[in-house]
Amino acid sequence: MKIILLDNIDKLGNKGSEVVVRSGYARNFLIPKSKAMLATKKNIEIFKAQQLELQSKAIEAQTQAEFCAKTINRLGSITIKAKSGVEGKLFGSIGSRDIATAITAASGFNISKSQIRLPNHDVLRTIGTYSINIHIYNDIFSKINVIILDEIV
Repeated sequence: MKIILLDNIDKLGNKGSEVVVRSGYARNFLIPKSKAMLATKKNIEIFKAQQLELQSKAIEAQTQAEFCAKTINRLGSITIKAKSGVEGKLFGSIGSRDIATAITAASGFNISKSQIRLPNHDVLRTIGTYSINIHIYNDIFSKINVIILDEIV
């Protein structure tokens, strides 16, 4: 089934691209979630008319994402305090939600937990310094060091 993507979808395509997908994937997921529309002649003409406006929005989003990445890179590192045992093992763990909250507070940019790329796709369970990647926009990534310290009670 031929569709036009209305949103950037990983491993499928970018906004505005015309792709062929399985009909069930299109009917049950992409079209109901407004991520795609059928590639009929009428829809293709409508979409081409909106193409210029979409390109300007994409350029604006790209520049804003680059500014966000530069700001986060300038931070260098963030510190998160957590309770830990004698051996440096945390009571609980530090996950992507905790890191996203700390980065949002430090940078002023809204970073969601889905943008955080943890090492080994796992939570952080010990005191130390970790290098974390942040997926800002399509091909824009930022790197920040997360320092986990013992919380003194």
